[in-house]
Amino acid sequence: MRRKVFAALSWYFTRIVKNSLRFLGHRAETNGMSRIHRALLAASLSAVSLSTLTLPATAFAADPAPAAPTEYVVKPGDSLAGIARKVGVALPELLSVNNLTVKSLILPGDKLVVPVDATAPTPAAATPTAPAAGAIVYTVKAGDYLAGIAASNKVSLADLLAVNNITAKTVILPGRQLALPANAVAPQADQPAATPAAAPATGLAYTVKSGDYLAGIASKHKVKLSDLLAVNKLKATSLILPGATLAMPAGAVEPGVISAAVETTAGASGVVVAYAYAQVGKPYRFFTAGPSTFDCSGLVKAAYANIGMDLVHHSASQVGYGTPVNFWSDPIKAGDLIFMATRAGSPEISHVGIAVDATQWVHATRPGDTVRLSRIPAKGVITAVRRLIP
Repeated sequence: MRRKVFAALSWYFTRIVKNSLRFLGHRAETNGMSRIHRALLAASLSAVSLSTLTLPATAFAADPAPAAPTEYVVKPGDSLAGIARKVGVALPELLSVNNLTVKSLILPGDKLVVPVDATAPTPAAATPTAPAAGAIVYTVKAGDYLAGIAASNKVSLADLLAVNNITAKTVILPGRQLALPANAVAPQADQPAATPAAAPATGLAYTVKSGDYLAGIASKHKVKLSDLLAVNKLKATSLILPGATLAMPAGAVEPGVISAAVETTAGASGVVVAYAYAQVGKPYRFFTAGPSTFDCSGLVKAAYANIGMDLVHHSASQVGYGTPVNFWSDPIKAGDLIFMATRAGSPEISHVGIAVDATQWVHATRPGDTVRLSRIPAKGVITAVRRLIP
């Protein structure tokens, strides 16, 4: 700004001088000035026209550097060496002007003289903003540790420590509550495993007697204990008292009725039915035929082997044995084989069981299940019935 002002003043001043010299030259000619005087006047005019007025160099000197601090106020955590670095002087110089030694004690608020050749201290880097606590609170559980809690809630360990004003060595006990940083993400709760659908209850019920227990009741009725518990909303440890009534799941049978049917079936059919009935409760396993596990055609094969008949271990092939029974009009008898097509969209036979009487059959159900005694399916879903024993 000063340069511009001076340039303008110089221009105006030069114009004034030049005009004055021209005026004098004109007068000189008019008044008959000597040749020497006119030469001096022309030289002066030329000098003014070819130059500009200047100011001393100091007029355009750069703005002076800010004055170095002359005093420093001690802050918490300061040390003599640190202050010397901040103000840009050697430690001995700082000590000398303040009549101190390296062992001198300085306290916050003390004022130190700063040497004249010190430079302005560099501003300290801004302190990072402390993390803020969010709305989520975490309750410590047995086995928890700080780094694990931070990781499971997707925050840094440093932020977790900061919002709780603790260190990495802090002992945390089960039940303690920790604030989580605002950016914490609560972990998804484990989804409970899907509970298998319980077998539906039937109209059959059982009245508990003295000495009864749940597993025994399930065994008597040829059902799974888990199914019995499910339809009655009980646990294996539930207390049952004489006189209480329990609903029976699908597939349950009256113990006396079935036993009587099995016991009264005579001849070869009786042998086959008795063997099949004795396997109730054993696990299903594909392509096995006993003695501890069975699939459907394996159970049939093993049962008929007791009367000397060797059947193929394949349900779709077993339908070729014996004679067909018109189950729509003729009653099913003990020992008859009942066939079904259980694969969706396929008419091919894939399941077989042995009739105990006209309403019940024994069959190895499916993977994950057992050999069961249950009601014969509706006629509309039966594919064929074959009678191997006349």
